[in-house]
Amino acid sequence: MHPLARLTAQAHPVFSATAMAPSQDSMRQHPLPRRITVMVVEDHPEFRDTLSRVVSESEDMRLLGACKDLPAGLCLLEQHCPDVLLVDLGLPSGSGMVLLRSAQILWGARCTAALLTVTGIDEHLLTAAAAGAKGYLFKSDQAADWLGTIRGLAMGQSPLHAKLAHSFLQQFSARAGVADADNGSEGASLPWVLDVQTHALLLHIAAGYTSAEAAQRLNLSEADTGRRIRAVYDQFFQPGPCLSPRELELLGLLNKGYTFKKCAELMGVSESTTKTQAARAYEKLGASNLQMALYEARQAGLIA
Repeated sequence: MHPLARLTAQAHPVFSATAMAPSQDSMRQHPLPRRITVMVVEDHPEFRDTLSRVVSESEDMRLLGACKDLPAGLCLLEQHCPDVLLVDLGLPSGSGMVLLRSAQILWGARCTAALLTVTGIDEHLLTAAAAGAKGYLFKSDQAADWLGTIRGLAMGQSPLHAKLAHSFLQQFSARAGVADADNGSEGASLPWVLDVQTHALLLHIAAGYTSAEAAQRLNLSEADTGRRIRAVYDQFFQPGPCLSPRELELLGLLNKGYTFKKCAELMGVSESTTKTQAARAYEKLGASNLQMALYEARQAGLIA
């Protein structure tokens, strides 16, 4: 049976509307807490619909929108700032990496982006972290796990599994080695900072302990553990050239081999507009032609 088919609807008790309705004075004194706003960009219709339904039915969340491809996702993201943006990298019309970058450009820290994944391959997650992702959500998890992950992301916390923790540790070690080699040279890059407790936390998770188990062994609260992991993701973020969402979308399409004419058709603009956008992107990337621009964009993790 498909894991999504195991989700069952929850029964809700029926209350008297008159008896349960709060008074206006009560509502003024105890305002309802703000709901977590969520946006979903996923091309698999069954999973997209199921996740959207689960979010919509949660009392502390509000679904801002759900769509299946990059153009629709960019359009939604330009109009709304979600607390949590959930993105699949492998969209049919371009890489979800563009959306991760665009969320940072448009909304900065106001929007927390995370990757929708089946396998949780650490290479993909590292690439996504460099583009601004602060975590991931496993598609095969149960609805309660999805909601828990979303709540954690909205509260400044991040998930972490063993293989990704191991990759993070390797990256920190490699970065420290480069910094030591460059020590004393002009323009040397600063090493990433990893305090003793956070380092111990990564070691425990890499060894196979869950975040909760590692937190207990290190006498850390669940919230502190999540925030420490978020700080690790933050250090992996690489801002890169500040291209606009439209420039990123165009480069993604050109990277797929589309002509400027076809890009204009897909983006709903004139061909001359796409060429103007391309010229601006070239300048920001320090490139003199399309091939050089695409190379620089790939190196910066702006396109896949």
